[in-house]
Amino acid sequence: MSKRKPPEQNTEKFRRCIGSKEQRKMRAVQKGTVGTLSAFGSMGAVGWLVALPVVLGSLLGAWIDYRWPSMINWTLAMLGAGLAVGCLLAGIWMNREKNKILKERDEWESRNLKQKDVEDDN
Repeated sequence: MSKRKPPEQNTEKFRRCIGSKEQRKMRAVQKGTVGTLSAFGSMGAVGWLVALPVVLGSLLGAWIDYRWPSMINWTLAMLGAGLAVGCLLAGIWMNREKNKILKERDEWESRNLKQKDVEDDN
């Protein structure tokens, strides 16, 4: 005995899945974003948010080591601090981007629901 669902249920689930994907594509076209290029742009932004504090921290640490030699290797300490700051900044940026996407999705869905309500009334 097969545990497959009746074809009608599978078809409806498939239609909803395809419909939501198509709506996302239409939103992206209307918004003017290109999937691959925007993904590379996001990776570049995150990379800079991490790399810049690491480099600045290590430069600051090297300067401190040069000016005031001590038992502590400030270059490594400041490199680690720069990495921590960079990861924190990248996390904050990614969280903001996620919130923007969720807000846009909610607005789009509420707009579609309102349009469907108007169509249903007619």
